Amino acid sequence: MIKTQGVVHFSLPVTDLERSGKFYSELLGMKIVQKTPRMVFLMCGGDFLILAKGDAPLKYDSDKNTPVHHAFKVAAEDFEPAVEFLRKNGVEVFNVENRQDGVFWGPQAYFLDPDGNKLEIHHNTGMGIKME
Repeated sequence: MIKTQGVVHFSLPVTDLERSGKFYSELLGMKIVQKTPRMVFLMCGGDFLILAKGDAPLKYDSDKNTPVHHAFKVAAEDFEPAVEFLRKNGVEVFNVENRQDGVFWGPQAYFLDPDGNKLEIHHNTGMGIKME
């Protein structure tokens, strides 16, 4: 078995690097640290997100009920202002709830990036799994 130590980065396929770079930096507050012709590298806390030029992202069903998504941590006091900020900037926010069951507990809200990648903001208040 390989003993992994964490996640270095994750990549999202996007069709327009400039548009998506602005979305993630200007709306989600990530810092663009490098650009190449096919990728935009962003910092999110101490982690990296790479926007990679691709034909299309994963396609989701019409009710946005796919389990495939990427979640970003926010502080408790930043959750509601973040939801309102997204809405004021024309981003549809859905499935806003304060979940007290399942795996990750706490306030969560979902939205799509300009290419339809499903994203979540979440303030973790507990977990429904026991870490061994």
